[in-house]
Amino acid sequence: MDYWEECIESAFNEAGITATQEQIKSVAADVAVSHENYGMAFGYDCIPNPLLSEIQKLEQEIKRNKEKHEIQLHGIKKGVAERRKVTVPDVCIDDDGSVTYFPR
Repeated sequence: MDYWEECIESAFNEAGITATQEQIKSVAADVAVSHENYGMAFGYDCIPNPLLSEIQKLEQEIKRNKEKHEIQLHGIKKGVAERRKVTVPDVCIDDDGSVTYFPR
């Protein structure tokens, strides 16, 4: 027997209501649908999840940090390029921080 049928049958028994198994199934189906719409009916589905809000905030912060990092890398490459008389695309910064350039 499914959860909602058990709930309805128990409630009917406690209230002294007699019903056929078919009637219990019908009421249980209606209660199940009502339960699915409960959050929407009372606005719970509209309340923002604080974890999702924090995740979005942190993702934005990560994006800003990446953008700042790219600007810093470009500044370093530009400085090296100017000193070594090469173009910025000819300057590479490896993951370990090593700076190399390729004069043309």
